[in-house]
Amino acid sequence: MTSVRHSVRAILFDGDDVVLFRRVRAGREPYWITPGGGVEPTDTSPEAALRRELDEELGATAGPALQVFTLVEPGRLSTVFACRLVSLDLSRRSGPEFLEPDIGLHEVRRVRPEEVRALNMVPPELGEFISANAATLPALLDAATYAPGRYRPVVDVHLLLIDGGAPVHSGVSAGGAKVLLGRRQGTGYADGEWQIMPSGHLEEGESVVDTAVREAREELGIEVDGCEVVHVMHHRNAGGTARIGMFLVPRSITGIPVNAEPHKCAELAWFPLDRLPERTVPYARAGVEAVRRALASRPPGLPAAVGAAAVVSGSPVFSLHGWDVPGSADLASEAVRAGFEEVTVCLVALLDGAVLVHSDDETDRLPATVVRPGEGVQAALARLAPVREVAFAGADDYVSPRGRTGRRLAFSARPAEAPEGLVPLPAGSLGRLPYAEGVFVRHASSGLLHGLSSR
Repeated sequence: MTSVRHSVRAILFDGDDVVLFRRVRAGREPYWITPGGGVEPTDTSPEAALRRELDEELGATAGPALQVFTLVEPGRLSTVFACRLVSLDLSRRSGPEFLEPDIGLHEVRRVRPEEVRALNMVPPELGEFISANAATLPALLDAATYAPGRYRPVVDVHLLLIDGGAPVHSGVSAGGAKVLLGRRQGTGYADGEWQIMPSGHLEEGESVVDTAVREAREELGIEVDGCEVVHVMHHRNAGGTARIGMFLVPRSITGIPVNAEPHKCAELAWFPLDRLPERTVPYARAGVEAVRRALASRPPGLPAAVGAAAVVSGSPVFSLHGWDVPGSADLASEAVRAGFEEVTVCLVALLDGAVLVHSDDETDRLPATVVRPGEGVQAALARLAPVREVAFAGADDYVSPRGRTGRRLAFSARPAEAPEGLVPLPAGSLGRLPYAEGVFVRHASSGLLHGLSSR
């Protein structure tokens, strides 16, 4: 029986380019390969092998990986993934091929995907696949990672069930009125925190009202009628993505709310509109407060059962939430809420108009470190450089070589002098930074640096 060697390869995008190795070996014409290698017995999956190889060969982390191609050769089966580069640190690479000079050189090069087919690529079928799908592969990754493209925000629909309390008169708080909340569990986001019940995402072909009716039936086992939008919120999670929140109230309810999805909700409880539990999802808290104000501005004498669904002009029907520059504590809390297993901080240090980086023969990189257990973001930044005031410069998500999901938080600062180990790039240049780190620099440099090149 012939054994088959299983290997993995990475079509690793850095901005619009793909990262390749140019192999130079004695007695052989130079050739090109993608990062990757054999699947080891200790690898739990082909993707785990891929992330290990990226770390060993490039000291690299990447975002979501999509399996896009399978190459069958005599005695070998290669699974090819497409992914986007998040960080690159050649000082961390540890593969044996880089520790033995006799094996030859692995020169890191960035190449436009449509030009790969013209290279002496090994195997040539992979080079042809990359060039033939030069436009398709980035589009697939865009869809998987919320990368730039035609923007399609998530639309959340929240139905507030208001129970008891005195009628709400103009300019008066909701008194003893209470709102139904559910404590999240098993969802992967904000588990253990309280959220408006019912809530859900708008689905294709539904109106906002259709979604509210469906979620009430699915999550609480009740029927609702006469749902009207009381407030619309454009919300952004600290360090994360933005979404549109539609907050509705029903005119009538049939049935008694029960916890119909206990795998997602640990319990239901009623809370005063103006005294929500401490561990309420911030987005939900802001929405409840907006609805409370809208109900409080209802015309005097309007019966509570009817007026609950009245949209009135005396209260704002739209608000922004989460669009202020977030602080480090808010960013760390949101990363925990979103279920990330680790947080990395990255520093964009600007000195006399230049960006300070770690630099080697082939690449540049921003200083970064993983936040230690029990350590705050500010303390982690202090380990990178002695800086006092920092400003948020952006965030992205990754999967570590060990398979841990992580969020990278970038901050800008202006040190008085270059910390040890950091060197300035030429003024106005992004040097050889990975594309994602160049994005952080552009954000941090807004109004300070001009004319930064694309690389």
